[in-house]
Amino acid sequence: MFFERRQMISLRVVALALGDASCVALSILLAAHLRLGVEQALIYLDANTFPLLIFMGVVLLVYYIGGMYERQAMAQKNGIMLPALLCTSISVIIVILIFYAKFDLLIGRGVLLIAAALIFASTTSLRFAYRAVAGYSFFVKNAVVVGEGKDAASIIRLFQESGESSYRLQGVITDTKGKAGDLLQSVPIIGQVHSLRDLAKYYRIETLIVATSMAREPKLLKILRPLRYAGIEILDYASFYEQIAQEIPLDHIDDEWLLHAAMNSSRIHIRKLKRIMDITVAVIGLILSAPICALVTVAIFIDSRGPLFYRQRRAGLDGVEYTVLKFRTMVADAEAQSGAVWAGKNDIRITRVGSFLRKSRIDEIPQLINVLRGEMSLVGPRPE
Repeated sequence: MFFERRQMISLRVVALALGDASCVALSILLAAHLRLGVEQALIYLDANTFPLLIFMGVVLLVYYIGGMYERQAMAQKNGIMLPALLCTSISVIIVILIFYAKFDLLIGRGVLLIAAALIFASTTSLRFAYRAVAGYSFFVKNAVVVGEGKDAASIIRLFQESGESSYRLQGVITDTKGKAGDLLQSVPIIGQVHSLRDLAKYYRIETLIVATSMAREPKLLKILRPLRYAGIEILDYASFYEQIAQEIPLDHIDDEWLLHAAMNSSRIHIRKLKRIMDITVAVIGLILSAPICALVTVAIFIDSRGPLFYRQRRAGLDGVEYTVLKFRTMVADAEAQSGAVWAGKNDIRITRVGSFLRKSRIDEIPQLINVLRGEMSLVGPRPE
């Protein structure tokens, strides 16, 4: 079974988010001036600062959940305006429901509609400008086809017939047929499966598209697994066809595909909402636990010498390594000689304060910092 690649915060996301925040703020200011005039606009803005800030926050949140910062959205030549229009419209509807159906905080219909039009125009223009500066190829992912036969040929045809692909086809990797330098439908064969890891590194491959004929080969799956953990996107023929053609290839649908679709139906907005929930709960948890953390800090330093935190390398989503944080519950350098080992009953390495922290689980609180960083999630598998 293949899963989507992890979404990471990048300079692109930061730049676009800051640009959108500026666009929304300027759009609201300009809308107020166009609707009310200079003097009245200043009075209006001063009196409605709070609801206008909420309006601004709603727009940015909907843009984020709606995938407006994803590379795929930027890669589609004609795919910027419609998502921007939908996200702006949804934002206006949410604001109307919040202020006009629930609270007495009024933005004003004229200002709201003018601001919405300006937000759509400015954020769309920002994306076209950003893409022009960065270059269209900046948003396109390097991809290779893994396989041979009619499925590999069909994948190549999809590439050739689609002018909207967000992938750059680097070549074909075969199992037994063909050798490096040969052509498959004018696409070069760059190597064979046994060299897949080296080829992926050399060509900086971000996406592997696996032909159905090879998707269940045990030796291929053994090679693909570490690549997937390293963050490379892996698609089978049906998934790639659905992305490019916007329809499902019925001749490739079977019980396994249907089960996979049912188990992995989470869309991008669900993942975004999950991340927002992680941040919200982590921030609240750190604020509420601040007095406890202060007492724990003092207790640890009084009880034994050493650092406040225990740090250990862990493997998170997609095999990405990070440093997990916990309050130190053992003597300093407890694992210097033995390495990382499980703590036993009546372990002499555990301090008096550490014993209490372990039993009460208070030593886990610093992991909320890992959650804020995006290295962990409140709900998910335990990191290795």
